[in-house]
Amino acid sequence: MAGERLAKQVVQVVNPQDGKWVQLFLGGLYHLFEPSYNGTGINTFRIIPPQSNYQRQNALSFVAAVRARILAFNLPYTVSEEEIQLPYCTLVTIEATAYDRALDFQPMQDLPHTGLYGILQWDQADTIRPVFVDQQVNDAGIFGSATGSITLTARNGNDGVYTYTWADGPTTASRSNLRAGRYTCVVADSSGASTSVTVLVGQDDQLSVVVNRVENDVTLQVSGGLAPYAYAWEDGSTLPTRLDLEPGTYTCTITDARGATASATVTISAFQFYFSLNPILLPLDAGDAYRTDPTTKPNLSFCCEVYIEPEYLSDEFVRLGDVLEQPADRDGRTTFEVQALLDTYLQEHLPAPGQQAISRADSLFKRFYLLSYERFGEPLEDGPQQLQSTNYVVLGGLDYFEYAARTWFSAYQAAAKPFLTWQPNDKPVYADQPEYLYFMVDSFALPSFALQVSVQCTNGKTERLTTLPYGGVKRYEVFCVPVSYEALGLSRYESPKRRVLGWSVQVVDELGVPQSEERRYQLEYRYAPQKRYFLYTNSLGGVNTLACIGDAVGTFTPVQEEAERGPNPRYNPLLGDTVVLDRSGTMVLNVQTGSLSRAEQLHLQEFVLSRRVTMVRDGFYWPGKVKPKALEAFSDGDTTRVFVFDFELPRQRVFSPRLPVLPAALTRPVAAGEGGRL
Repeated sequence: MAGERLAKQVVQVVNPQDGKWVQLFLGGLYHLFEPSYNGTGINTFRIIPPQSNYQRQNALSFVAAVRARILAFNLPYTVSEEEIQLPYCTLVTIEATAYDRALDFQPMQDLPHTGLYGILQWDQADTIRPVFVDQQVNDAGIFGSATGSITLTARNGNDGVYTYTWADGPTTASRSNLRAGRYTCVVADSSGASTSVTVLVGQDDQLSVVVNRVENDVTLQVSGGLAPYAYAWEDGSTLPTRLDLEPGTYTCTITDARGATASATVTISAFQFYFSLNPILLPLDAGDAYRTDPTTKPNLSFCCEVYIEPEYLSDEFVRLGDVLEQPADRDGRTTFEVQALLDTYLQEHLPAPGQQAISRADSLFKRFYLLSYERFGEPLEDGPQQLQSTNYVVLGGLDYFEYAARTWFSAYQAAAKPFLTWQPNDKPVYADQPEYLYFMVDSFALPSFALQVSVQCTNGKTERLTTLPYGGVKRYEVFCVPVSYEALGLSRYESPKRRVLGWSVQVVDELGVPQSEERRYQLEYRYAPQKRYFLYTNSLGGVNTLACIGDAVGTFTPVQEEAERGPNPRYNPLLGDTVVLDRSGTMVLNVQTGSLSRAEQLHLQEFVLSRRVTMVRDGFYWPGKVKPKALEAFSDGDTTRVFVFDFELPRQRVFSPRLPVLPAALTRPVAAGEGGRL
């Protein structure tokens, strides 16, 4: 507030004299003050004869009398005094303590004389009361609407005549058709008192919808507006949660209690997973309203948070890294790429040695979702959050041409129902060769599956069996399916009169309906004295097997760190002049595959590009890596060819041979040898 003041009177006291008197107007009445040498009466104050500083003492006696009168009559005034030199006198200030016109002063009466010897009025100011303002505010209600109103009522001024000056122009006490915001008005009366009022017109939070989707189950999470909310789906449903939706596009209009509306569109697609080595994009758009007037969202940028479920089906998602933020382009758009964050949480899958049952390959896939929102304003504030549907990311990827063509997602996966491998069909395999197929469940309606096997024998008969049932599956989960001769137990079909020629495998549902492509294998009977099998992760995340039956040469290269021995008076000449600090070595196998068909040669590109290769030898896994080397993928003049590569085993500092696995009869507990420990 400004311009208001309390009633105040300044009295100049020079030298009161006996027999003279003065009346001060206090609290609506005149009060008599008379100087006297004895000062015994209620209306007198004591003065002293002239002496050193007598004038000051007489003035202080007058001040004390005034204070006593104010206290006796319980008057709302304060009294202060100040000695001044020119002219030599005391100024006594009497000031009201409340903004009340009844406390104003009138001129002193019956002043017997003027001049230096006595008491006279120096200055006088009347009360100007402060202006108070009452507010009546009606909020705008629906977010963004211009339906708010303000009514100001001023009071307490001196004359009841007020002016209203709003910062944005109007001069009326009442305003309507207002949007949410802060409005400032200066209210003044004719006496000069004024006050500044800031009024906040509120509104409902923006009605927003977050689509929370897990596979084909959708839940709308509504915030803002005014509850309760009504849901109107285009297909007639009025529920916020929809379960087991078929592929298609679903739109819902949400209406709050005031009539504000928002819409949500959900697309359930036939294929809704991502490969981790291909772009995973989140396009964001501020909308046409922003493009019409970008000042509505100054300094606009978009934020994205990536959440992943480290332990599958735990429903505990963690955010990856910091919040990603990108400025909007001139059209209010941006696109986030998040595949690099997700790929680091996936890991190649390695089947258990000798695996003979189906297993879920959890390390190959994860569930994730993206959270996004706009950030704009001065200062910057975050807008409503938008939760993208929960999706699956699978280790692997397609090359640039196939990713751009989108053939896998648009037609190939639905039509071919492929396993996660590019290996050619009619693959020759040995009886002890490990073979695995990786199967992705691609249907919400598939609760379980099994493996259907057809075995071709030399007697011309085909034996069929359904084996390895697996239940409780979810769409986009990936399973490791062993399909080798040993894992399927195909030796049961061998007899002196017939032998197994080959077999085919296919995933089927409970009714025997195929859910995958058919893969065929031919049993290889050619003798191979040296067999090494290499399991390697392919570009789609599955594991392929490369059989190498050619000769291999192992080269062990040692590396030594040493230091010279210093002079020592007790030097032992048998120790030599150097000391070995560390010694290690690397074994590199130069391996030949044996003859490969042209189709097998072409698919060796998967092998040389694989990020994880493991050798299977003598029932053990031997980790290592394939050293980079140019691959002659095909030659128009050759139908078969041998591929030679170098396989580098981990560095070793001590040597221990792989001990053989003992028969079960010898694995019972035995006592340790002399000096040994169990």
